[in-house]
Amino acid sequence: MNKYAISTPEGSRDRLFAATRMFRQNERRIRNLFEERGYDEVITPSLEYYDVFVQAGSSIGQEKMYKLTDRNGRLLVMRPDNTTPIARVVTTKLDDEALPLRLYYVQKVHRASSFHRGHSTEVMQAGAELLGAKGMMADLDILTAAFEALAAVKGETFRIELGHAAIYKALISSLDVDADTAERIRSNIENKSYAALGDVLEPFQDREAYHALKAMPTLFGGGEVLEEVSRLTDNSEVLQAVEYLRDLIDAISAAGFGENIMIDLGLVQEIDYYTGMMFRGYMGGAGAPVLVGGRYDSLCAKFGKDIPATGFAIDIDALSESVELKKEVAAQELVFCGADSLKQALDYIHSSKQLAELAPCDTVEEAIVLAQKKGYRTLVTFTNGEMKKMEVQA
Repeated sequence: MNKYAISTPEGSRDRLFAATRMFRQNERRIRNLFEERGYDEVITPSLEYYDVFVQAGSSIGQEKMYKLTDRNGRLLVMRPDNTTPIARVVTTKLDDEALPLRLYYVQKVHRASSFHRGHSTEVMQAGAELLGAKGMMADLDILTAAFEALAAVKGETFRIELGHAAIYKALISSLDVDADTAERIRSNIENKSYAALGDVLEPFQDREAYHALKAMPTLFGGGEVLEEVSRLTDNSEVLQAVEYLRDLIDAISAAGFGENIMIDLGLVQEIDYYTGMMFRGYMGGAGAPVLVGGRYDSLCAKFGKDIPATGFAIDIDALSESVELKKEVAAQELVFCGADSLKQALDYIHSSKQLAELAPCDTVEEAIVLAQKKGYRTLVTFTNGEMKKMEVQA
């Protein structure tokens, strides 16, 4: 038998039963939270022109995009990112809408993963974007939405790690290195490769930024992290970003999320994309983030309009895997009826305080066998207009 006819493509999977219920439950809770916060849903096409992501200067390499062509031979991609298409929509179709705009989405992204990496190539994301607002209150708006979204799924523990793009950008700019060296430094900070970072920074020990850059992978924790980086550098842009983070954390703590926030100045992923605060969300003991976000004020300008923006995306697949599956409450009653009693049976199911299911059986004997097989506690029968209940023997 052809194995490709009975299996799913690499990086995809079938989701069954309890896992599906958990997935949909989390999706609904996040969607409800967004709408309660005043966000309006948008849906963008699954297929976009490749040029949309080239125009945006996307950090997603073309080797990670699934490509095909339209009937005119133009290159298309399966949507690898949700924020870029939303920036396209806002700058081309929402001229008459008053800013700021609160938009949200619940839709898939598709990215090819490296061989044997084990990453999903099809990911359902839920995200919120606040466009046309900048400053402290705008950042607090999106940050609190992120906190409340993670809290809405009722996981036992979660945390958000907060950083600021200006810190790394200011330090690396003052070091005055070429693009290749800057990328090596950034990559080593991101991967917390202490020895490799020390090696690449060694020629710059006489520079003011040296000690702060070398320490960045370790600058993780509470308020003491901000104190530490302030001792390591006098760079005015860095100190300004540190003070901004301090004010954000104070406000978040006052809003009741102080126990769920940490500082990570080693957040340097997609550093060219983010322009201000950056954050990652983790659920339970998950090693990978289930939420990513931050301020990206330069994206819309690449489509012709200078609109400040901030937002985040939640990986609903990873989130659902991080939340412990609770034991599902099984249906306790099986309801059997003849065709002439169908309305009575349905009325009973809809009004019952117990979970009840209709028996797809033609005889009571078949219904009894099904109830025993499925573990129903009670069999309810409707025959000749009369209702009866019987306990099912295992």
